[in-house]
Amino acid sequence: MALARNGRVALRWIDGGNPAGEPVLHIMGLGGTARAWARLLPYVEPEYRVLRFDHRGTGLSDPVTFPLRMADLVGDAVAVLDAAGVRRAHVHGVSLGGMVAQELALRHPERVRSLLLGCTTPGGIMVSNEPPWRLIAAAGLRPVLGAERTWPMVSAALYSRRTREEFPERIAEDEAMRVGDATPAATLLAQMVAVARHDARSRLHALSGLPVTVVHGTEDVLIPPRAGRALAERIPGARLVLLDDTGHLLGTDAGPAWGAAVLEHLRAAR
Repeated sequence: MALARNGRVALRWIDGGNPAGEPVLHIMGLGGTARAWARLLPYVEPEYRVLRFDHRGTGLSDPVTFPLRMADLVGDAVAVLDAAGVRRAHVHGVSLGGMVAQELALRHPERVRSLLLGCTTPGGIMVSNEPPWRLIAAAGLRPVLGAERTWPMVSAALYSRRTREEFPERIAEDEAMRVGDATPAATLLAQMVAVARHDARSRLHALSGLPVTVVHGTEDVLIPPRAGRALAERIPGARLVLLDDTGHLLGTDAGPAWGAAVLEHLRAAR
């Protein structure tokens, strides 16, 4: 098992894909582990070297500590790049991972070759119309009810209506993975605090000249499309890709379209 270290925190990371390809660092969202990229890998790995890791407090990485700051998560991402011997990479973050990716590009521009931001937000009032009560309740009840019984509480906020009605087997696969990962409630709550404090709106203009693509689902109720639009508008030259019939989990709702958007960005940036 490959480990990267950010101070005392050890992070499990995976080096895959085409070793001769340009490196792409993937940063997952709330509670997710490196396994959560499974639906995207078939599109990216044939051409690119793919780096992915378990956030602190998830998977095989060390437990989360309080308070969890966005700077800590950025430091974790840099530690993975260092462990992989990668000076500069394309960075792809989704949801919470997209916020980390923004901060990584702002704090360490020399490490970022291009930026892909999926189902995420610039922060502040653009996070959502209201707090994510379903996620908060599920995190609080998980120690009592278990991950398997709390998953249905959040699934309606994650998937498009089409997926819920026509492809329930995909949701079942996601549920099995999440239950297997068993991310502690403490990690989810710590990550939610970091999300609530994220606000890059006044600084995003500094990303001018960096190739940036923002991908968002038109049916995302967790982080609504207006947040994706606001993010793209605040980054000079950023491209916005809206995926129809798609909620918050891009890979489950629109795997091929998401894969195509990611490859189009990477090939153009190359």
